[in-house]
Amino acid sequence: MAEKRLRTWNYQQLIPTAACNIGFAVGQFSTYTLPDMAEVTSFAPVGLLTLLKHTVTPLDKILEYFEELLSCRFPYATYKQVFVDMTPDDVTSYSSMTIFSLDILHHKKIIDVVQECRQALAFGVSQQFFGCFISPAHFLDSWLVRSLSRFITSLYIEKIFGTSEYLFQIKKLLNAVCEYETQWGKIILRPSSDGAARVNLHCEPRCEHTCSPLYAENQTKKGHLAMRMLSKRLGQEPYFQVLHKILSVGQQMAVRRDKPATWTHLVISTETFFRTVTNVTGQEIPTFLEQWVYNGGHASFRVQYVFNRKRNMIELEVKQKVEPSNGRLRYLGPLTVLVQELDGSFSHTVQIDGDISRADLQCHSKGRRQKKKRVPLYSGDDVEVDLTNMDPDSPVLIDPELHLIRNLTINQPDYQWEYMLRYERDVLAQFQALERLQLCPNPQSRDVLLETISNENFFYRVRCHAAYALTEVLNKMPETWSGVPALLSLYRKVYGAKSCPAIPKSNNFVVTSQNLQQYFLQQALPQALARMRTNGMALQEVQCFIVDYIRYNDNSMNRYSDDHYRASLLHALAACVAPVSSLGSGNYIPDGLTWEMNEVVEETTHALNLDTIKPSFRHVVGVAALTVIHQLQRNGHIPPDSKIFWVFAAPKLCISVNELWMLMSRTSLVKAVVLIVFIPVLIPSTLQEPRVRLLLMDLFFSLYGMSAPFVKGGPAMISGHQRAKQRQNDGKPSVISWHNEILDGEQPPSPESRSFNEDIDMLQ
Repeated sequence: MAEKRLRTWNYQQLIPTAACNIGFAVGQFSTYTLPDMAEVTSFAPVGLLTLLKHTVTPLDKILEYFEELLSCRFPYATYKQVFVDMTPDDVTSYSSMTIFSLDILHHKKIIDVVQECRQALAFGVSQQFFGCFISPAHFLDSWLVRSLSRFITSLYIEKIFGTSEYLFQIKKLLNAVCEYETQWGKIILRPSSDGAARVNLHCEPRCEHTCSPLYAENQTKKGHLAMRMLSKRLGQEPYFQVLHKILSVGQQMAVRRDKPATWTHLVISTETFFRTVTNVTGQEIPTFLEQWVYNGGHASFRVQYVFNRKRNMIELEVKQKVEPSNGRLRYLGPLTVLVQELDGSFSHTVQIDGDISRADLQCHSKGRRQKKKRVPLYSGDDVEVDLTNMDPDSPVLIDPELHLIRNLTINQPDYQWEYMLRYERDVLAQFQALERLQLCPNPQSRDVLLETISNENFFYRVRCHAAYALTEVLNKMPETWSGVPALLSLYRKVYGAKSCPAIPKSNNFVVTSQNLQQYFLQQALPQALARMRTNGMALQEVQCFIVDYIRYNDNSMNRYSDDHYRASLLHALAACVAPVSSLGSGNYIPDGLTWEMNEVVEETTHALNLDTIKPSFRHVVGVAALTVIHQLQRNGHIPPDSKIFWVFAAPKLCISVNELWMLMSRTSLVKAVVLIVFIPVLIPSTLQEPRVRLLLMDLFFSLYGMSAPFVKGGPAMISGHQRAKQRQNDGKPSVISWHNEILDGEQPPSPESRSFNEDIDMLQ
């Protein structure tokens, strides 16, 4: 009888597949088949079918997009998506199947994670083409397929979410790669297999068993940028002819199951890929390979210029400072310089042939007579520009389309940055202007930043970034506060009730492009306001405003969830918490709290209890409430007690709550001697997962470098080698929400100019 109850399932994969690309998912699942694509099936744990249907709705459009982009049909007869809890990665792809984290599932009432989840779905599909069907010939070539899948995913982002979002994410990748190489060392996309081991590197990146996960992640990011650079050099049409050639030949050979020798076309190496590039396009790119593939590092430019009125020319100087072990390369080649003049934008190509390169750029615009004029922009728009402070030449843009992997510092007058932010429509130029203007505490910068926040025609991420930059400017200005902050008045005007702006109007989120941008700005502005300081303390009026907006928040008539909005207000409340005048006094009694702190504790406790009874999406409200409690304890308002955090660190709770406890504890744990003993014991232990051991190596190296820990007599700094940037080491809460994320500033001139404890992120 027992044998009769057994059931045997047989599976076959008719496409030749590498062993590492074969995966299984076993469990009790609810299944859902797309109505228009019977060959696509999705699986989720029992009880989550409604969430599954909503989450995978755009999948048919994603598949159609990639087939059209690559001019090639999907390589497998079927495609399965499986959503599993507690996966190590959000997306893990196998041949004809992708395993997603359960966190990607979301209800139709959750609008904050739609973009993030669609990107994950698209990335899973792209890996079916490059990574599963076309697999790497060797571990050293795995960067190529990972980079190709990320690159075509980014093109989907550009098509669906717009060019501004696409450029923002590319700039974020660029900053991350430059920061990693500056602090950890150069990333070589295709290292030599027989070369000597690299010095001052804590892992061996040429072996899959010893490669650092952090190194591999940033190698993929750099490869993504390299593939984008290659597409710009070749042209988009020739570039996709190369990808089509690789896929079409692979599909032709995959059906020849009786000739295994032809299956070699299903694997790709760095050498064969670039040989295909040459064969298809007729272009040879030895300089590109030498600079960006077989060698590591990024370019670093310091640019300054003067306008010679007599000659009507710009005298430009570009400097490179390459030092041992600072992650940089000496770039030799063309550099695009864009000059915005009164008669339009003019592009120039400057040849970089050494550490110092100079060029004279001829200007086309003569002097002006009128104070205002309509000026054609690089983006194709034309705007009316106030020419009061303007020369015939206006802001200079270096490498405006990010054709190089580089960091950049431009020295030009402050008013040029103001013009760039106010009139330029390219988001990369606007972000560059914001990074510089936040360092200029003057009334002109304040006014242009406030104007940017108010302008609904600007990309919402630019407006969010401008809000934090405005906070930095106001905190650095010498004059004291008087009256209501202009940013607070603006917020109440837009989001407050008409009859009483001191309380919020009822939530009514609308899923249109313009309304969504206003919604994400609504989350960012309170967090920017909360970071305003006078004599080291948050503004009392701002704190009362945030408490009132939490208390009187009304979502009863709204069709969408306000979980992320409430969480953003709580994170803003955490940012308001400042240290008490005397820490450790021991007078922790309720009556000893100020009335402002009493209200903070009351609203935080209410939010945490409510989230425990009726959980929010991914417990975002509970996580935010625990963040406030942590800030209250850290700053001496309530007694330090870790019991509450251990309660929420239980394994069965949401992973985001567990992560919160570890992040909060990190600041105190890294200073304990016990950690120094704890990590070296776990790293060589074969009982631990290999990936966990490698991540522990990354952690140890980021804290102590290649030498002994500082608390055991090691050096505080290692010459020529940076430690990882420590987030939140000052106890300040970070900015939450994927949509409120902003760019870090440009890298400093040299790694020695900054201590490893300093964080250049303006929010930390």
